[in-house]
Amino acid sequence: MGRALHLPALAAGAPAHRPARAPAPRGAPRRERAARGRGGRGAVTRYQWLAAVTVAATLVLIAIGAVVRTTGSGLGCPDWPLCHGQLIPPAERTAIIEYTHRTAAAIVGLLVVATAAVTLRYHRGDRALRNLAIASLPLLALQGWLGKETVERELPPEIVTMHLSGALLLLAVLALIAAFAFLGPERRRLEDPRRAVYLRASISAAVMIAVVLIAGSYVVGADATEACTGWPHCPEAPAPFIDGLRAQHIHWMHRLLVAAAFIAVLRLIWHAQDLPEADGVLRHAAWGLGALYGAQIVVGAANIWTDFSSAVRAAHLAGAAATWGLSVLIIAGALYLPGRSAGARAPAALPGERDAARA
Repeated sequence: MGRALHLPALAAGAPAHRPARAPAPRGAPRRERAARGRGGRGAVTRYQWLAAVTVAATLVLIAIGAVVRTTGSGLGCPDWPLCHGQLIPPAERTAIIEYTHRTAAAIVGLLVVATAAVTLRYHRGDRALRNLAIASLPLLALQGWLGKETVERELPPEIVTMHLSGALLLLAVLALIAAFAFLGPERRRLEDPRRAVYLRASISAAVMIAVVLIAGSYVVGADATEACTGWPHCPEAPAPFIDGLRAQHIHWMHRLLVAAAFIAVLRLIWHAQDLPEADGVLRHAAWGLGALYGAQIVVGAANIWTDFSSAVRAAHLAGAAATWGLSVLIIAGALYLPGRSAGARAPAALPGERDAARA
């Protein structure tokens, strides 16, 4: 009897004085058990990878959408979901660009559904993740419908702006899912007045960045991109909202909102310097947001300097989406501290794992 009691420990390769590692939950696939055995501190789990890849793919989709807009390919496929009545688009430049965007949208749609399914299957106990996953599905459906309406109504600026706004909202939801996945199921709030001030500043910066993006989308949709041919001045309307026509007024609105958002980002960087030493990541993130936003201003000015090059305009729109995504991640980082189990041995997506998030 005594020898038999030691057989499980010896079979697992564990010394007699050290307890054997707990087995994976019943029903876990063999590959998941292997992942649990290999994962050390800081290991990235399959669920975290899925969430991160979904965010990255969404950014790529927005970048392709920017190419569609700046090259005038929005009606390269005048019907939906087919292209000129065909499953395969004709060998024409605008049709290929638009169909590439639709194909990328289909791939992102599958990734969003997969992320939501895994979240609801294995992380239903995490209220924040569960609610975000549920919210992502109607947002995805709304985006598909807005894409169809954009084509069928021949690119009205209001629908185009709503389509981009929906994409940014979906990106924010996916970024929060990824952030919470990496923070771990035991993430916790820290009641610190300095963090509270930083959180408010990060929310203000994110809201202003979103307003700038929506205004910029309307500028493109209203054909006001080339309304001002100088930077930072506007020769066609030196006095904002006094000189010039409607197109110049719309263009000036975007520029002034850019300046207001820049002040909000600088305020975030200012408050980041008051954070404790342990919050170095948040300080660096604020500086990173400032650098990215500053680069966006330069690229925006380069639109005029390069005579509104399609490549520069596409880079401007794609960079704007990345700036928005980073601002959302900063909010998540300011809200929570990583849980003790974040990046620990058991992957977040292990079947049977019970999350106990404090959301």
